[in-house]
Amino acid sequence: MVKFYRRYEMIFWIKLAFKNIFRNKQRTFLTLLPIIFGVTLLIVMFSLLDGLNRDSIDNLINYESATLKIVSKNFSIYDKKIDINRVGFLVPDEITEFLKNSKMVESFTPEIIFTGNLFDGINRLPVIVKGIDFSSFKKTFKTLEKTYPKIDDFENGEILIGNDVLKYLEINYDSTFIIQSRTSGGTFDAFDVKLLGVVSTGNPNIDRATTYVDIDQARNFLHIGKKVSNISIKLKKETSLYDFMKSFEKVLSKYPDLKLVTWEDFAVEIKAIDSAKRYSSSILIFVFLLIGGVGIANTILLSIYERYREIGTMRAMGAPNNVILKMFLFEGATIGFLGSFIGMVLGGLISLYLYKIGLDFSSVIKDIDIGYPIKNIFRGSFDIISILKSGLFGTFVGIIASFYPARRAIKENIIRILK
Repeated sequence: MVKFYRRYEMIFWIKLAFKNIFRNKQRTFLTLLPIIFGVTLLIVMFSLLDGLNRDSIDNLINYESATLKIVSKNFSIYDKKIDINRVGFLVPDEITEFLKNSKMVESFTPEIIFTGNLFDGINRLPVIVKGIDFSSFKKTFKTLEKTYPKIDDFENGEILIGNDVLKYLEINYDSTFIIQSRTSGGTFDAFDVKLLGVVSTGNPNIDRATTYVDIDQARNFLHIGKKVSNISIKLKKETSLYDFMKSFEKVLSKYPDLKLVTWEDFAVEIKAIDSAKRYSSSILIFVFLLIGGVGIANTILLSIYERYREIGTMRAMGAPNNVILKMFLFEGATIGFLGSFIGMVLGGLISLYLYKIGLDFSSVIKDIDIGYPIKNIFRGSFDIISILKSGLFGTFVGIIASFYPARRAIKENIIRILK
């Protein structure tokens, strides 16, 4: 019986709130707009930021960092100068055997990285040159899945270049050109390469400035013997990064000149940019919701002034203060809920579109560095829980905003109200 009464009481207050807020439809509609816009913006902005963060990390792991790398102790992710003499190292056989036999490792591949100039006879472009082992590189990274035309092998004297490098040089497929760089001995040298294909990953760090040659050709050119710049390791999906690092620690500790860097180390800048953008977006959204809250407070306050005699009569007839307070709080909550619900629907639909299709900003961004390793399609995330939280936040704003005018209504002198 008590449950039935409480349910009936709740329905009564909701119905009463709806009747009261729609006494002035135009004012209510104008009050709803900033709440709708604020909640929609909240959902869409965080959908985009979550999607950008997710895709950035995927692009980083799939095309640059793998799950983790074995590098020289001299290596630093903040050092933009690539010096093979300083960061190159010989891979101990014990480490190779451990990686081959580990049940946590899906694949691993050596890389040799150096800087050079790509020269087509007319234009000269600074590039990052990566010497790779085709078979193991294909298992560790998704880069070779994004080549045009598709390739089944990679031989000495052939090169893959980023899509934007091709556009800049304006060269044809099957073209032959020159890579110029400094060898490990400090002398400048060059070697001829034939264009095998183009890499288009959607990661600007790869597409704009990276080229790939055979690892043996890179070693012979640099005169570094069996040295490598790093060993990139791809772990199995079910493997914890920290479990692997713990199991590998005993082996790695024997070689103090080597260390591990994970994708999380490479993602420090991405996370910092994401945090900064979330902070600035939150301020913008807070302003809109603050405007919405002020609008709700104003609407409730005007409603109180219009219903002064009605409120005075209710109080004179013995209506408790908490009843009048509850009446106006329900009105504020209802306005907040309606605005939030419409915002949730609009924001959810936009988020679903961003998640399924995304937005193509390639013509707008072009060569601009936005801080994320993404350059073409911006995809959002679609999280029902986040959408519901945004809606609850809007409703909460409505309740808070209506509290002050509701308190004011019960503090007014009854005699003065009824005059």
